[in-house]
Amino acid sequence: MIYTLLIGLGGMGKVHFINTRELGMVKIAAAVGSSDADKAASDSFSIPYYGSVEEALSAHPEITVADITTPTFTHADLAMKAIMHGLDVIVEKPVALKKSDAERIFSLAEEKGVRVYPAHVLRYTKEYSYLIDAVHSGRFGAVTDAAFSRMSAWPGWSKDSWLFEKGKSGLVPFDLHIHDLDVMIAAFGKPLSAESHEISGSGIYWKFRYGYGAFNVESEASWLRSPIPFSPSFRILFEHAVLSYDGSRLFLYEEGKEASEIDISYEKTIATGINVPPTGWYYEEMKKIYSLIGQKEKSGISYSDVLKELEILEKL
Repeated sequence: MIYTLLIGLGGMGKVHFINTRELGMVKIAAAVGSSDADKAASDSFSIPYYGSVEEALSAHPEITVADITTPTFTHADLAMKAIMHGLDVIVEKPVALKKSDAERIFSLAEEKGVRVYPAHVLRYTKEYSYLIDAVHSGRFGAVTDAAFSRMSAWPGWSKDSWLFEKGKSGLVPFDLHIHDLDVMIAAFGKPLSAESHEISGSGIYWKFRYGYGAFNVESEASWLRSPIPFSPSFRILFEHAVLSYDGSRLFLYEEGKEASEIDISYEKTIATGINVPPTGWYYEEMKKIYSLIGQKEKSGISYSDVLKELEILEKL
């Protein structure tokens, strides 16, 4: 059994908890929070609640993992603290708001002999994993163009409005677009060029353009002041096929063949409680991460990829 300390009981904390409790190999032994809402959430899940990491670890010495789901600007300090206590660390994206902070986290983890598992959920999904494998295998030829979209309504659920402060969340690029950038780097590598611009109006809308030499990637992400549903999608043009995901179904249009739908059904579909519809994404993420932890293996998401992403986002 793996015993985990859940640090943070907001939206993503609850997502991590409800998916982790489906795993027979893991027990959330305690939670750390800083508000009445955190305490109420902890009580609702029947998890022992503490006001500090030190209190929780003193009461639960069996804990070997910290799962950090607090507001973004607190990730670096909490990750460093957990590592100093000898814990493996799961940390919600982004790991930090600065490349230099992420470097400090990864360096300390190496020094202390523990592992950091960045919670970039798309790497563990069937639809985005299929995309990455299609690119790496080359079975449809070279990529000639790509587009990603991640549209969302205005995140009015943000506690204390920290999400709307650039120094605390990084806004749309760090909070939303980072998902697609992570997939791009996993699939195509680090881009040769990157540019972006923000369009204000009915909320916040960002456009991104990445150059890879032989092809370009266009991407968009938004927090809109309208009731648009959470809408992730992508379209990848290969020399001999088109791969298209509309947010719920994945289609392959291969040259000389009938169009086909790729099976992206999940073993478990679990309600998130946030603006993301019920999905198997987070269950697959927690299942894979804890499998790696149980086998004492490093994250499938390299520290190098995380650092590339933060370097790009800091410059946009």
